[in-house]
Amino acid sequence: MAERVMTREESIEYLLQRSQRRYEEFPIRQEFVRTRFRTEYGEPTAGPGPLSKLLRAPHALELLLLVYAVTTGGDFGVTERSQLWARAAGIYMRPDKGASVAVSRQWQHLEKLGLIERVQHGHLKRIVKRRESGGRIGGLTAPYTVPSGAANDVYFRVPFAYWRDEWHEKLGMPGKAVLLAAMSRRKETFTLPQDTRGALTLGLNRHTMARGIGELLDLQLLVKNGTDEVENALTPRGFEWVHTYQLAPPFNGNLSNSERERQKAEQLRQPG
Repeated sequence: MAERVMTREESIEYLLQRSQRRYEEFPIRQEFVRTRFRTEYGEPTAGPGPLSKLLRAPHALELLLLVYAVTTGGDFGVTERSQLWARAAGIYMRPDKGASVAVSRQWQHLEKLGLIERVQHGHLKRIVKRRESGGRIGGLTAPYTVPSGAANDVYFRVPFAYWRDEWHEKLGMPGKAVLLAAMSRRKETFTLPQDTRGALTLGLNRHTMARGIGELLDLQLLVKNGTDEVENALTPRGFEWVHTYQLAPPFNGNLSNSERERQKAEQLRQPG
């Protein structure tokens, strides 16, 4: 009689329960999606974050999101068997040593990006979360700290519903990338760059951006709600009309303080 093996869903739920997060959501700094820096002339600009380097590594992204969810304090590390990680990320379902090889390749990719660190912990590896920018200080990866929400430390929250409602399986990588980008905007209504230059600030090409938006619209996680005129120096008049969007539940909870104040002001202006 064959012995029972945990399913992918059971493996994910085990990790989510292990986190003991009260509100069943976890933070990710905005810099994971898009970094802000200054040019050599001191001008502020933006560029792609580490997310752009995971577009061809779907299993690595799934592992990283699970690590973000489960690590909550101490050294922000987690120690589990390779077989559990392999099942949870959908890499390898058999309970044998092949899981170690399959998962190790993904950890190695994340380690090279400076997003995790592997530490020997008995006969297992402890996965320690590092700063979402993948930045390095003196050649070492930047340690993780709880984001403060200050102007230079902005973050957004991803609900456990990403797994429990099976969006991790329903969405392809373009859809996942655009979903994270949309949540990172922290606005009720927002635009998504679909021109070549705008998409590149997220490390995406315009075709990937269009595919991701299409996925989210088809699955009704994204809703078109109007148009907005934005600056685009590449057009003849320097402006263009673009679609504006809203995220649907459960991914629409990321609002900045200024956005919440704007909503309150609008409610006060409504008659009756």
